[in-house]
Amino acid sequence: MELLIVSDLEGLSGVERWEACRPAHPLYPATVERYVAEVEAISRAAMRLGIGRTALLDWHGRTLSVDRLGPTVRPALLPFDRAARVAVLLGFHARTGQPESFAAHTYRPGLRILWDGREAGELALASRWLGERGVPLVLVTGDRGLTREAEEWTEQTATVAVKRALAPDRAESLPPARAHEAIATALERVLLRRSWWWVYRPEVPVAWEVRTPEGKRVDLVAPSVEAALERLRALVPSVSLPWSAQPEGSR
Repeated sequence: MELLIVSDLEGLSGVERWEACRPAHPLYPATVERYVAEVEAISRAAMRLGIGRTALLDWHGRTLSVDRLGPTVRPALLPFDRAARVAVLLGFHARTGQPESFAAHTYRPGLRILWDGREAGELALASRWLGERGVPLVLVTGDRGLTREAEEWTEQTATVAVKRALAPDRAESLPPARAHEAIATALERVLLRRSWWWVYRPEVPVAWEVRTPEGKRVDLVAPSVEAALERLRALVPSVSLPWSAQPEGSR
C-alpha cells in the first residue's frame, strides 16, 4: 500500500501570509521547510500503521529536490502503476470566490470554473482527477474556507482545518506541531476504516464553463478531467499541472 500525498502550499500550517508562497519572497524558504515538515509528519503517521511507502505529487508541478525528502518519501511517478494506494490532499486552498478563505483562487486569481452548475476549485478538480484513476481519497487539509468547500465536493472525506483566514491574504494558523498532530491523528483514524475511503469518479464527458480573469467565458468539454485540465492550460497558459513538473521555485 502506498500513501499518495497530493500537495499545495497555501493551505499548509504555519503559512500565514499569501506572499510567503511566492518564490521571490524572503519567507519562501521557510514555507518550503514547513512543506517538508508537514509531508514528513504524515509519512511517519502512515508508517506507524504499516504503510512503508509515501509518494509526493505537487498539484502545481513543483518538485522538491530528492535530498529534501525523507527516506520514506519519494516523488510520485506518473502515470501511476497498478500498486494499491490512497491519497491525501494536503495544504489545499479554497476556490476563487469562496468567502472567509485565505489565498482563495483557482490556479490564478479571478479564474472561475462552473461544473454541473457549481463553483469548482482545485479541490474538486484534484479529487475527480484521482477518482478517474480509481484512487480513494482519505483526508483533506487546509484552512476553514477549504474545509467548508470540501463539504460540497468531497463530503464523504474527513477534513482537518489548520488555520482560519483573517483577511484574503492573511491567516491565523495552529502551531505547526499541533497541526501535524491533528493531521496524523485524523489520518490514523481514516486509514483504519476502509468505509471512509472514497473514490470520486467524475461523470463524463467533463463539461465546464470557464470564466477567465479577463472576463472571457468559454464552454470546455473533454473526455476526462486530465484532458479538461490540458485544455484549460491551453486557454490560460499560466495554469501549472502535476504532470508537467517544474523546478522548485519556478511558479
